[in-house]
Amino acid sequence: MSSLLRISLLVALAALGRPTVSCAAEGLKTESRTPFRHVIPLRDVEGNQIIPAPEFDEQGKPQEARGNPFSIAQTCGRCHEYSIIGQGWHFNAARGNVKPGRPGEPWILTDPATRTQIPVSYRGWPGTFKPADIGLTDYDFLLAFSRHFPGGGVGEPAKDKIDTADVRMRRMLVTGAMEIDCLICHNRQGAYAHEARYKALNNENFKWAPTIASEVGVYGASRMAKTFADSWRPPRPAPTNLPPVKYERDRFDLANEVKFDVTRRPSPETCYYCHTSDSRVGDARWHSDRDVHMRAGMTCIDCHRNGIDHMVVRGYEGETADRAITDDMILLRARVFLRDDGQLKEADARKLAESQLRNELGYVETLSCRGCHYGSENPKFAGRLGAPHPEHTGFPPIHFEKLSCTACHSGPVPADTTQIVHTALAHKLGLPGPVRGEGTAPIIVQPVFLRDASGRIAPHKAVWPSYWGTLKEGKVRPMLPDEVTKASGDKFPAQPKDDVERDPYNTRPLTDPQIKDVLTLLSSGRTNGEAVYLAAGKLYRLDGGNLKSDEHEAAKPYTWALAHDVRSKAQAVGATKGCADCHSQDSPIYFATVTARGPVDPKNAVTKAQWELRGDDPKLAGTFAFTFKFRPLLKIMTIFCAVVILGVIVGRVAVWLGGFRNRGQSDTY
Repeated sequence: MSSLLRISLLVALAALGRPTVSCAAEGLKTESRTPFRHVIPLRDVEGNQIIPAPEFDEQGKPQEARGNPFSIAQTCGRCHEYSIIGQGWHFNAARGNVKPGRPGEPWILTDPATRTQIPVSYRGWPGTFKPADIGLTDYDFLLAFSRHFPGGGVGEPAKDKIDTADVRMRRMLVTGAMEIDCLICHNRQGAYAHEARYKALNNENFKWAPTIASEVGVYGASRMAKTFADSWRPPRPAPTNLPPVKYERDRFDLANEVKFDVTRRPSPETCYYCHTSDSRVGDARWHSDRDVHMRAGMTCIDCHRNGIDHMVVRGYEGETADRAITDDMILLRARVFLRDDGQLKEADARKLAESQLRNELGYVETLSCRGCHYGSENPKFAGRLGAPHPEHTGFPPIHFEKLSCTACHSGPVPADTTQIVHTALAHKLGLPGPVRGEGTAPIIVQPVFLRDASGRIAPHKAVWPSYWGTLKEGKVRPMLPDEVTKASGDKFPAQPKDDVERDPYNTRPLTDPQIKDVLTLLSSGRTNGEAVYLAAGKLYRLDGGNLKSDEHEAAKPYTWALAHDVRSKAQAVGATKGCADCHSQDSPIYFATVTARGPVDPKNAVTKAQWELRGDDPKLAGTFAFTFKFRPLLKIMTIFCAVVILGVIVGRVAVWLGGFRNRGQSDTY
């Protein structure tokens, strides 16, 4: 029997023995806590099942298992509501109808050569720029940040919405869309190749990335999608003969289906790829204690939960007001009601669904610090996940009005100065690269104790914008690094080639003469505003040929609250010195210095105390702290006075009892 005939017979027997998984449009659900065994067919962007060619052709010659890259939307979307998932927090930033919520970590456009670090966000958080505001197209955004961007949103615009006159965006007609890659989170730990995905996206192999990263196959040509996009010019039709994928034949079973080892409960290590935050620069992981919740056996998703809408709970107080109930979610829930009650009208089903969804929003508040430990406004929810009820013995209640839980329990222990912190989104953590140091851009510091939206003091991360731009009518418009390089020519301070190995991130700060030279070049022939440079809290400009620098509103830091790692009560602020941890004349929460960091000489940077950044009254804080020096004496005096008063009371009682006894004796006689 020939090899071809033998393989054909086995495939036929397998097809008879096990039916191919085929989900209806409504989607099939197991509705069990037992994970479903995902042995499923792969489908390309057109919805066609991918069936690799037989190992041998009709002449018995070996042939490769080539095929189109598989589509997550078509493969996973057969059973899961892909369009609803796409409304989730990780994908919906660019949607115009999404509430931005509490400011979070931005994307930071960084260029070491031009010493640029610009906070960017589609959500429009104050202190950030929307990509379009600084000249970035959605395509430019994807190229800059796709390494930690899960896809969806701006990554998959409708083909009929792409303007072929847009030189950048039309490339997506060649590279394909960057679909939501479910496997980034839902493949079990170690089964997803992040570095392979990064390389694929760097070569603009957008629609091939999930196939490559899940290691089902490899890119099937030496020329990348980037090369095809470079050579395509409208009005010629976009090339359709792009390279196929060379599939790993062993990943396919006899029914041409592939097993994915997926989980509904991603591990913390999976989350850490995008959410690592390391304030101990260098190889210091061995003395990190990790979050107290992790040490107790919890995982990220125990608190940061989500339903099919993937609106992950962020865990801050007041989050309920920042969450919306979408029409798609109402419709999905209404379908269940209509199925169960044939007499129910669609309008009534939608009202019932919306009411139920709004009631469920109340559970979001129970997953904040206070909600879990105290029960928020509903004490019956206290103690979720075995959370202990904090005693806070001797802790004046006013502290709960003035401080967030994180002020005492989260982040690094406050010190006289802030710490440099590296994050996954900002510093490409999780991807191989030269060792990152304290000067590696972007420079972020923590903890900075500011007031949150509720007025409570809470620890924050802070990054100071650094960029060249134009000042007009009091507003600064950033210039992109390419624009700066082109305008400044070869006179821009370049890093010596022999210095790259020592300092691969080009962390040498700019000197005042260098800033002056670049501003002079950028000012030449400019009519749309004055050339300026922002860095370390100051705005640099030319004044009569001389360099001048002052604080400016545009140079203020962008800050966002930090919540992890959470420390135990024994390591909380106040556990060592008691009240003096905060109420002393050297308390870090009030008097620690915060120095603006950026690619300029540190002596030129803005430096302020924590109280100054919050806008507190220094005299009040200092005077109140000064009184704590006399607190031991006050306690002694209080105890002494209490003893004296008690003695007087005892004496008076004794006299009264003696007089009462004498009166009794006189009555007898």
